[in-house]
This record gives sequence, structure tokens and C-alpha cells, in this order.
Amino acid sequence: VIRARFADADFFVREDRKKPLEAYLERLGTLTFQTRLGSMLEKAERIEALVGDLAGQVGLLPEEWATARRAAKLCKADLATHMVVEMTSLQGTIGRYYALDSGESEAVARAIFEHYLPRYTGDQAPSSRPGLAVGLADRLDTLCGLFAAGMAPSGNKDPFAQRRAALGLVQSLVAWELDFDLKAALQAAAAHLPVQSSPESQAAVLDFIIERLRNILLEQGYHFDVVDAVL
Repeated sequence: VIRARFADADFFVREDRKKPLEAYLERLGTLTFQTRLGSMLEKAERIEALVGDLAGQVGLLPEEWATARRAAKLCKADLATHMVVEMTSLQGTIGRYYALDSGESEAVARAIFEHYLPRYTGDQAPSSRPGLAVGLADRLDTLCGLFAAGMAPSGNKDPFAQRRAALGLVQSLVAWELDFDLKAALQAAAAHLPVQSSPESQAAVLDFIIERLRNILLEQGYHFDVVDAVL
């Protein structure tokens, strides 16, 4: 069974490497992110634009900005490859290897991988500012867009893993000890959406993110009334 799986993987990787990573962007246009929010290609374009808006807040240097924008352009390209279609959990990881194989810089390749970090509680945070910037832009676009489209999580229903996205956003900001204006960032994200994002919708996203911060602080052992006072 294992030999067969590795044989499949070998075939997929050899097929994928026949084209540079950027060549898969066209196929991203056929993958729907959400009906009202368009394709994964359109999402990647919004992430690229939003990275520019967040550059100042994240503190990107000029060369880091160029890296972040290139990584944002390619960050979802591996979703259209044979390898990631077959094994979704390799998204980002395969993207990093294919980026290097395509002649992209190590910094761009690392940012493609790191924009998915942290993937779960206790996972590592992005180690580079470009990776941090692309990851923040991706999550802000997801949250702001889905809330605006009327797809906010309710009860146990969270098909787009928005709680995980908000948690990753908070964990990244905490890990980097970043002084970050979430309200301004959400307004910037809303400006790129194909649907109207009302002030009420943005306020709901902000509350949703703050609730994830509340949970993190309580899990770290802070008393609830101290957490409430701070928030």
C-alpha cells in the first residue's frame, strides 16, 4: 500500500514540475473559494493587494514588501497542482518546494509556506515578516469576506474554518508582539471585496477575533475578570 502511494506521489510531482508554479495560477480561476467571493485566483489577487495596505503596520522593509507581494501572488498556486489535489494537507509545503524549483527566491518560497502558519494551537508562528504579512492578509480576507457574504459561523457550523483562521491571526500577532490596528486592517480588507461589507459586519468580525483572544488568555491561566478588564 505504501509503495503504491509513493509511486503515485512520484508521478504527481514529476508531472507538476513540468511547469513553473506561476503557470498554475490560470487553473486557480476554476477553483471556487465561495460563490459570492469568486475564485481562488481572485482571492489571491485580493491578498496581494491587501499585503500592500498592511505593509506599514507589519513594518515591511522595501525588499520584504517585494517578497511579500510575490509570495501573495503565488501563495495559492499549489492548490491547482496534482500533488495538493491528492493530499490537501501538503498545501504550502509543496508550494514552497515548487517555488524553489521554479527559480523563486528562498524568501518567497518560505513566505508561501509560512502564510499557513500557525495551522493549529501550539504550532510555530511565521518566522519572516513577508510570511506574516501574507498570512494576516489571507485570514483577514477570509473573515471579512465570509461575514460580508452572510457566512459567519453559527453554533458548530464552521465549514470554512473561520475560528481557526481567527485563532491563527491572533496567535501570529501575539507571537510577533505586533501593535496592529485590526479595525483599520478590516476596513482595508473590505475595500477589496466583490461584496459590500457593512460597518456592522466588520464590527462582528472584530468581536469574533477578540473572542478568540479571550479564549487564548483564559487558557493561559489569566483570571476572567482581568481578561475582561483588558479587553
